[in-house]
Amino acid sequence: MLAILLVGAGCDGLSTSPAADATTTTVPVTTAATTPTATTTPPTMPASPPATLCNSYQDPVATGTVAADWATEISGIVASRAHPDVLWMHNDSGGGPYVYATTVTGDDMGTFEIDTTTFDWEDIAIGPGPDPARDYLYLGDIGDNLHFRAYVTVQRFAEPEPDPAGGFISEVDEFNLYYSKPGQDAEAMFVDPVTGDLVLIAKPQSGGDAPIYRAPADLLVDGASVDLVQIGVFPLDRGLFVTGADIDTSGALIAFRGYNEVWLWTRTDLGFAGTFATEPCSTPSTAEVQGEAITFAAGGFSYYTMSEGRKPDIHFVRSTLD
Repeated sequence: MLAILLVGAGCDGLSTSPAADATTTTVPVTTAATTPTATTTPPTMPASPPATLCNSYQDPVATGTVAADWATEISGIVASRAHPDVLWMHNDSGGGPYVYATTVTGDDMGTFEIDTTTFDWEDIAIGPGPDPARDYLYLGDIGDNLHFRAYVTVQRFAEPEPDPAGGFISEVDEFNLYYSKPGQDAEAMFVDPVTGDLVLIAKPQSGGDAPIYRAPADLLVDGASVDLVQIGVFPLDRGLFVTGADIDTSGALIAFRGYNEVWLWTRTDLGFAGTFATEPCSTPSTAEVQGEAITFAAGGFSYYTMSEGRKPDIHFVRSTLD
């Protein structure tokens, strides 16, 4: 990717693992995966964006191309908040347990192998985790094209330092997420920077209304099994799908995207139910072969999008309010 200030504008497949012919030497990456520390400060609502936000977006421009050989089927991207102009991304199902760092112009900043197994990674998010001093990356193994999975899985690890030499992530938290009705496919998720909650958006088989689910932050601990709670539904015409999502650094603005659409909401409450009961506005998107990835630029309302396909362009949609 409001009534109470929403913003608007407006295939999955298999890819080969990049590890087989990789020649990059990796270096160890140390991360910390511990039980979340309880907080005594209740979360508060972030400041709302200006009412003119929806009209502040310019036409998309290409900032570069991901030219690395591993870029075969990019399904999720997220902007680093600690490292300016760095994007984290991953391939779709069959791509192996690897995340990749690039600059916003497409320069390679390292391949990182994750000590886990994957079935169908569909989106990546960034947000708080066990160590309040660090950002964490969340990998959503949430795809289910055949609608047979009893649960889906999310992996979480502390964001590594981008390094062209790459690395190996050994400290990984994993939690299994259960829908009330198993076998739901999803390609979009984000992590709330205010509460730490995880939000997933399902992708019905024929498109149309997209259910929205939440997993509370205090249940997201290593090895946990978490029941997802439905908090809303995004009404869509049949044939339209939500293929990616993100939330801005402050937690005030939420984006969903489709193959050729972007929808924005201004947050109206901490739990999101009220937010998704309002109507989003549509903001600009560009013609992408199979658009499945979106992320807000760190610290702003501007956003990047990418398509699946080999060596895709990185598109940037600038808000004049940034």
